[in-house]
Amino acid sequence: MRRVAFAFGMCLALGCGSKPAADSPPAQPVAPAPSAAPAVAPLAAPTAAPSSIEEASFALRLSDAGPYKVGELGRVVLSIEPRGKFHINQEYPVEISVSATGDAKFPKATLMKPDAAEFGEKKARFEVPFTAQAAGDQKLLANVKFAVCTDENCVPDERNLALALAVN
Repeated sequence: MRRVAFAFGMCLALGCGSKPAADSPPAQPVAPAPSAAPAVAPLAAPTAAPSSIEEASFALRLSDAGPYKVGELGRVVLSIEPRGKFHINQEYPVEISVSATGDAKFPKATLMKPDAAEFGEKKARFEVPFTAQAAGDQKLLANVKFAVCTDENCVPDERNLALALAVN
């Protein structure tokens, strides 16, 4: 009889048919909502990215290789050049994702090591093809994931580049 009463009491406490409290995740504390939330500035858009980045350990560049004409295949060049005692990690999965703010189309929106025109310890160069669908100013964007290393240390990195182009 005591077991039945205990089981009945547990059922009331936990709610019949629900899981025991031990199986559910602990409740997270919630901060009270402010009465008037201040406006939060949006993160900087990748279109504000530079066309090149110069650091002590590497130089990263997105370069114009025009002229560019509507409907014709054009290219921009992305290069990674380690500096000093740094080298490009040959085993790290280098990845370049490209997009545009205009009407450019890319045969491949993501480029990897096998897509490189040149890939060595002291330089990586990618010729990024695209076709502009309209005349005018276009902005190409690249998100680059790579790693430069010394014999003692490896530094994975991810950077955004942008390049303004005139299309005729």
